[in-house]
Amino acid sequence: MLEFTREGMLNLTRELVRIRSVSHTSGENEAADAIFSLLAEESYFREHPGFLRFLPGEEGGLQRRAVLAFVRAGNETARTVLLNGHFDVVDTDVCGDLADLAFDADAYTACMGQRDIPDDAREDLVSGNWLFGRGVMDMKAGLAMHMAYLAHMSRHRSELGVNLLFLAVPDEEGSSVGMRGSLSGLCSFIREERLDLVAALSGEPAFWTSKTTGESRPHRVLFTGTTGKIMPLFFCVGREAHVGYSFDGVNAAALAAQGHNVFALDTDLIDGTGEDTLTPPVCLKLKDLRDTYSVTLPERAAAYFNVLTVSRSPLDMLEICRNVARRALEETLADIRKAGRRFQELSGRSDTPVPDWQSSVYTVRELVDRLAGEKGMTEAGRMLNAFAEKLPVDMDEREKGLAVLDHLVSLVNLKGPAVVVGFLPPYYPQRINLRATEKECRLRSIMEGVLSELKSSVGQVSLVECFSGIMDLSYMGFQGRPEELTTLADNMPGWGTVFSLSMKDLMSLDVPIASVGPSGKDAHKDTERLELDYSFTVAPRMLERAIRELYVTAGENAATGSAEGPSSRP
Repeated sequence: MLEFTREGMLNLTRELVRIRSVSHTSGENEAADAIFSLLAEESYFREHPGFLRFLPGEEGGLQRRAVLAFVRAGNETARTVLLNGHFDVVDTDVCGDLADLAFDADAYTACMGQRDIPDDAREDLVSGNWLFGRGVMDMKAGLAMHMAYLAHMSRHRSELGVNLLFLAVPDEEGSSVGMRGSLSGLCSFIREERLDLVAALSGEPAFWTSKTTGESRPHRVLFTGTTGKIMPLFFCVGREAHVGYSFDGVNAAALAAQGHNVFALDTDLIDGTGEDTLTPPVCLKLKDLRDTYSVTLPERAAAYFNVLTVSRSPLDMLEICRNVARRALEETLADIRKAGRRFQELSGRSDTPVPDWQSSVYTVRELVDRLAGEKGMTEAGRMLNAFAEKLPVDMDEREKGLAVLDHLVSLVNLKGPAVVVGFLPPYYPQRINLRATEKECRLRSIMEGVLSELKSSVGQVSLVECFSGIMDLSYMGFQGRPEELTTLADNMPGWGTVFSLSMKDLMSLDVPIASVGPSGKDAHKDTERLELDYSFTVAPRMLERAIRELYVTAGENAATGSAEGPSSRP
């Protein structure tokens, strides 16, 4: 029996940590099986087995699964709170010779005393109030709290004024395959049970930050939103030429590098304000697309970037990328012409004129339309999908997208100098509390109350609008127009095969989010650790308070939740 007590949640955390659920391994399915089995022992789910189920997280590959569990309130209502978290963890390579021991939290903690660790980590270790190990913070403790609370309330439904929907997913640390893959199953269940999601609460920890308060001390951070992430791509097509006659061609690698110089770290592209100001674009890869040595100028190269957003849509970003590509082309060709003239001056040769290149910028969708003009849209789609499906299963998603676009460029026989702009996976919509709906205003007010109580009891806590990392609750809806999301799909090579996201399901949701989780430090590091008192005493109390205050919201339409349902409902 899962117990909603300090000791019960601590023991469950230890048990979950022992499962080596490293992203992209079979351990993720072991974790899903364990979570399912633990919940299945509860009498509520033995009586209502349809309220505990696996949801497919991906097709093919490891066939990873999510776990969905549902507890209906004591009185009939549609109002439902989603409790969400992930059970995958990053690998333990950074733990060195203790890599295997990192899954035994008690043993690993005991070994930390003999390790060379930072002073703040040693101070925490000596206090006895911290548990070290892989996943203790990110985020097995959050799952343990959610599971224990769910089980507890299933035994005390008369005290429960809102339905609880629990979703534990794999692969948050990768490309959120688990959340994206289970989204359709989640939305189907919501429709089946005619639920109204009033809030989604993450079990992600309250991260300790190096930022300081007025008292100049590190503090914990809660959030009521999360940043979006988009991956702009610049696919550069040059003109081949022998290196001895380089002015006869255009180096695609130089073009990609210039795109990097224009786009990367451009502070004009910083999104957000105040504490929610996000870092500017960062290049994640820049490469030419040949895999052998050659004395021919690279004809094709690519660069893609990490861009964090709180307000910009894919449509906004595509237009920005068009302008960057035009500038990169102009500056690259100007550099070639300048160098060519200087070469003529130094060599005295006039037989090496620099061509007056005419350049072009295209979107991925414009190239698809060009192919469709020759083959028809149905055949164009079939050709690209067939190519994508033949790529190796274990090939990186970004490399797959580049391969599909490279194939498309060949099919349309695109000649450079040119740049094709588009996107690569993954994509995370921003999920911001805009105070635009009653649900958003209510949850924000509740979180402000939680913050006030925390400050009076434990201090060193702040509430920010936007979690600056990436998280699965991004997929609780799309805060924009449908055509803005369509722009993403149209311009991501391999959409639907390389990267899948149900736009229909995403557009059907509009759920405010917040974090009400445990607390810890150093996620993904060898000193990852969990703050015990806060995590198993304070955080559960805050979770209870937040959900209790979500029971009643002004303007609730009782009829919404009183529709007659199946006789099998508890």
